Amino acid sequence: MDMMQFQRQTTQLAMTQRMQESLRILQMSNADLGDYLAAQALENPCLEVRVPEGASVAPPLPSRGIQAAVDRDAFATVEGQPPSLLAHVEAQIDLAFFDPGDRRIALAFAEALEPSGWLGAPVAEVAAAAGVEEDEARVILERLQAFEPAGLFARSLAECLALQLADLGLLTWELRTMLDHLHLVAEGKLADLARRCDCEIEHVRENLALIRSLKPKPGEAFAQDRTPIQPPDVRVLRGEDGWEVELTRAQLPRITVAEAGSTGDAATDAWLTRAQSQARWLMRAVERRQATLLRTAACLVRHQSAFLEQGPRALKPLSMEEVALELELHPSTISRATATRLIETPRGLVPLRSFFSRSVASDGPAAPQSQDALMALVGEIVAREDRSRPLSDDAIVKQAKLMGAVLARRTVTKYREALGIPSSYDRKRAGAAA
Repeated sequence: MDMMQFQRQTTQLAMTQRMQESLRILQMSNADLGDYLAAQALENPCLEVRVPEGASVAPPLPSRGIQAAVDRDAFATVEGQPPSLLAHVEAQIDLAFFDPGDRRIALAFAEALEPSGWLGAPVAEVAAAAGVEEDEARVILERLQAFEPAGLFARSLAECLALQLADLGLLTWELRTMLDHLHLVAEGKLADLARRCDCEIEHVRENLALIRSLKPKPGEAFAQDRTPIQPPDVRVLRGEDGWEVELTRAQLPRITVAEAGSTGDAATDAWLTRAQSQARWLMRAVERRQATLLRTAACLVRHQSAFLEQGPRALKPLSMEEVALELELHPSTISRATATRLIETPRGLVPLRSFFSRSVASDGPAAPQSQDALMALVGEIVAREDRSRPLSDDAIVKQAKLMGAVLARRTVTKYREALGIPSSYDRKRAGAAA
């Protein structure tokens, strides 16, 4: 075999240290940004930071660049909450995917995650949303299924349990066969299951004990869309010409850059020049952060104005990719800009990400439909039912169809369970007991 040597030229985006730092600043909350800038001011004599009263600050140290508040309000003393499932997954995506195309597909899968940690959309649908072939999306999914905790991005209960057993190095042929026939376990047909696994019933019971020790919903270990107790980052108000979005600047640290001056020493003057350059870059990075957040919030409000006027039932399908395309930004930038952000609305304080809603395919007149809007519809139908005669899931399907929404029975069951609504049988028993 002849050996040949050749050159190939490729174009690849390399993230510089300042680009990475700029992305971190974008994702910081106002409190974290204040702490970060205060720490930077301790080391940079050209950077002056004024943290708003009541905001969290780094431990006070002598520095002419910091004017920290002494008092703290209630927000500063609240214990931090566990990270959300999406934030946990996105942090792993940042470490595992460097190619922009692969990251875009991975983020599309992350957006399709259910609170349980399972994948809530078919691979073909995620691939279509990311604009790639299904085979390419499957390759990315295999990498995502290696994330911690094991079981994330599973498409079924059997796959979720198989991923956890594989992670433990315990996925044998017998266990794989049992997972493929979990319906026999539910029906109590252990003898049939033993025959399929070519083993004794006692061995089946031992394997079942192992399976029951696993976590069928690994996503439940994370915060489930709990609203953080913190001041809002942006607010939306009704103006003369429609909805107006503005930043809550009272919570933002104020930055000024001091002149470096001249000390007469060349080395010191060079160091001060670099410090001044870094301070100016930080100021521009914070300004870009604010501009990106404001543009993103305004875009979301523009698309979901009906939500502000009518409530969750009026939510329209909207993805991060659509907003990124409109603003000419990367989807990961939109993800960082909206992570942990709160917006003050006439309907109360809500996460900015509640303006996103996954599209649900439908054959009805309202296709495509918003998943959150349909979930809210299920909740409204149950809230209006006769307590003495609770509606079954089939009855809810019929009620939804009369209101112009097309739902499958299994979808109603999934939404009802996600809303914490018991079955019609349990609701009837609860009504009788009351």
